[in-house]
Amino acid sequence: MKREKSRIDVLFASAGYGEYAPIGEVTEEHFDKTFDLNVRGTLFTVQKALPLVVDGGSIIMNGSMASVKGFRPSASTMPARPPSGRSRGRGPST
Repeated sequence: MKREKSRIDVLFASAGYGEYAPIGEVTEEHFDKTFDLNVRGTLFTVQKALPLVVDGGSIIMNGSMASVKGFRPSASTMPARPPSGRSRGRGPST
């Protein structure tokens, strides 16, 4: 019996982790933990799966929605730049 190789048609890679801390209290360890899971983990998941993705397959990488879901602002959940037309942590501008 011939063993079939596993193949991936669609890969959805997502991670979302954050600890609330005022920006002045964020440590290198806090930053590394957050970045390791949310960015490094997602990137290397996709990288390891690439050989299994079929020609014409899809890879979807999902970023955090924390900055737009109404959570209180913190260093680990705020975007580097606020989306166009929005003030960081204050909702839509008027």
